[in-house]
Amino acid sequence: MRATKFQVKLYTRAGDIDLEKLIPVFHEWIRAKRISDELLIDVADYAHVPQGPGVVLIGHQSDYYLDVADDRPGLLYSRKRGFDGDFQAGIDDAFQRALTACELLEAERSLDLEFATDEVLFRVQDRLNAPNEEATYADYRPALEQASSAFFGGVPSLQRLGSKREPFAVRIRTGASGSVADALAQH
Repeated sequence: MRATKFQVKLYTRAGDIDLEKLIPVFHEWIRAKRISDELLIDVADYAHVPQGPGVVLIGHQSDYYLDVADDRPGLLYSRKRGFDGDFQAGIDDAFQRALTACELLEAERSLDLEFATDEVLFRVQDRLNAPNEEATYADYRPALEQASSAFFGGVPSLQRLGSKREPFAVRIRTGASGSVADALAQH
């Protein structure tokens, strides 16, 4: 059985982010139903945690983080509930949702955020069904290459990250230089 609790992270172009400004923005997303097909519930502030989750928009199906892990801020989309449907469609959906959230954040002028499209971090939060090993990488690689090519064009470079004790993770270097809007328009 393939796991479907995917995480997709796109990094910001600037390294310094005022996470406190994000709290009212995420609260507005809840009120205005900015992500119309998800039940968004609350906002959690972890800005005080060094290299932590930052600010989290908590939803029923998914969470959206502006995290600062590894001193590399970015939008991290995290699907908590399984995806009903085709495996490739689940990966494409995770990429789509991450890019859409980035586009929404870029539109918030008070945040002055811009996201890069040349690198994507992909993780699976299910070590039982997706252990961090070569067999899992071989299983996921074609779907990740297809999703990356569909959104960013070109032929991506993939690198499995971490150890067996960590969740399965892949760094995807897309080679793209365009915007988030370009990636969404391409798909």
